[in-house]
Amino acid sequence: MIDGNKVAASVVTSLVAKAFNSVSSKATSAAKDAWAKIFEDFEPFMKDAYQKNAFVRLLSQKEKDVDLYSVYVKSSFLCGDKQVEEDKLIYTIVEGKNVVINGNGGAGKTFFMRHLWLTLFEGNHEYTPIFIELRKLNELTSIDLKSFIRISISRKKELSDDLFSYFCNSGRFCFILDGFDEIVHGQRDLVQSQILQLSSDFPKCRFVVSSRYERRFAGWQNFELYESQPFDLPKVKKLVGLVPFDPAAKKLFLKQLDAEFYAQNKSFLSNPLLAIMMMMTFKENMDIPRRMNIFYDQAFTTLFQWHDATKAFNRAKTLDIDEFQRSFGMFCLLSYHQEKFEFTKSEVIDLINKSSKICGITKESELILKDYEETVNLLKQEGLNYIFIHRSFQEYFCAYALMRIIPGKFSEIFSGIRKRYNDNVLLMCFEMNKNIVLDEYVRPLYKKLNERGTFKRSGAEKFGVLSSIDVLYLVRIRNGLNNERELLSMSFSVDEDIEELLNNVSRLMGYKANTLYYTGSILYHPEMFSAFHEISKAIGKECDLTCSLHFMPNEISASVTTEGEASENIVDEVLAAVNKKQNKFAPLEERVAQELEKLRKWCSKEIDQNSKRGIPPAGTALRSSAYPVSLRS
Repeated sequence: MIDGNKVAASVVTSLVAKAFNSVSSKATSAAKDAWAKIFEDFEPFMKDAYQKNAFVRLLSQKEKDVDLYSVYVKSSFLCGDKQVEEDKLIYTIVEGKNVVINGNGGAGKTFFMRHLWLTLFEGNHEYTPIFIELRKLNELTSIDLKSFIRISISRKKELSDDLFSYFCNSGRFCFILDGFDEIVHGQRDLVQSQILQLSSDFPKCRFVVSSRYERRFAGWQNFELYESQPFDLPKVKKLVGLVPFDPAAKKLFLKQLDAEFYAQNKSFLSNPLLAIMMMMTFKENMDIPRRMNIFYDQAFTTLFQWHDATKAFNRAKTLDIDEFQRSFGMFCLLSYHQEKFEFTKSEVIDLINKSSKICGITKESELILKDYEETVNLLKQEGLNYIFIHRSFQEYFCAYALMRIIPGKFSEIFSGIRKRYNDNVLLMCFEMNKNIVLDEYVRPLYKKLNERGTFKRSGAEKFGVLSSIDVLYLVRIRNGLNNERELLSMSFSVDEDIEELLNNVSRLMGYKANTLYYTGSILYHPEMFSAFHEISKAIGKECDLTCSLHFMPNEISASVTTEGEASENIVDEVLAAVNKKQNKFAPLEERVAQELEKLRKWCSKEIDQNSKRGIPPAGTALRSSAYPVSLRS
């Protein structure tokens, strides 16, 4: 394992050369010569990747980056119902599997991806690791993932598409694609299709994607899904022992960190990022709050006050703590609304200017940026750009702005971010002000669905519920040589209001997010995959086929499109197969009906109780905001 503090530049160069030789080892003479011409660019790309992956910045260590392996604790993963240790997972990848790494914010996904890159970079493997931060795609006006990777490898000299494809066809690369959840929502379907297409076009290469939970990954049939598992007590103790922090404070925290304390605070301690934050806040508060928003508030206060006790930072602060919360809160709300997670300096300054205008702050924007970066260390510079020390702080301060700074604008602004189901903004808003969320979000959504008759069920119709919520399945099937069938992907869509109810309100009810979201846990069921596998048997010749199934009250409507050669009656054959398998979807109808009833009861009860408390209607003077707000770019 590489010790980043001891690796000389010449050693890194030799490792890059080894990776270069690995890529070209099985190439023709002409291809080797062509590849050699771009090595001059390939070397700095790999060196930059090494620097980014071998060294990390921690909340508890403001002054400098630390060697990744000086604080690294191995992770465990869940694939289906089987727990897998990370060494086994890396072996699985090297041996030929494409993988999606799922996990909550702060669960250590990016640390593992960095470890994977370093392992492949250092080891005697046939794959050369190519680390790509997917958020970089947000900077493009037109997304072409293959071209983006090709140009990233060779920044100055042209690496032709043909030559790049040649080495991809030879299986020379492992593409490590970090942060799918940081792609703007409007582009995720496109990037998904491009990742799946690349993995299909270049089956000898490996593809590893990390992301927060997204339901779409359950439909990636040529990828295995691994869920990052919470840290157990021994791992938390090891992590706390490794991270740089005040030795006396660490000793006191470790003394407190027994099995009982871990059990009481597992929701925080089992997450590596939150465990570090807990250690820091414990020093100041000596207790741990149960609610997420209070925890983040205490963590922020600790970081803000820690500035005064850190000798390396002796510059006077520009903003006091109240001004900082308002300024950074609006900065986070503005950037979150725009789906901005990485910024040029001019973009940061522009957002600070807008935030200051809204909050009535007159301090110089350059000095406020120094507060963001140095006082609390919530932004950090990476190359020429700025990123959040962790996105969870952006979400907390976004919720803070919505509930504490401009509560009268909640309904208007939340309408633009309500579908970000893998984030915690709504949940923290609910913890900060349950009344506003119930009155301005849950009540209107429930009323809309109730008036539509969503919660009524006659029982006379075979697929009455599935029909009423507009469920549609879309399945891609490949029938190859020798009639070998492959289910490439399965996705679904559902009425967007129902999806909101299932995904957002279930979180407020206390249901924990999982790999599939709440909607996916219902609609991505093993029975569905089994049904579509059986339907695929109707394919007669080699072809790619897309089948869509739409539920009517008493029947299933299906349509089929094909690519490549197919028998003339392929559509009729598939439709007949769908008709024969209608019974496969009966349990789905019952499951959805049961879940909707749970949600109906909770919404009805909470809305009724909120009404009895005498909460004034939305938009009254009690909630009016003193700030004029526009979130337009």
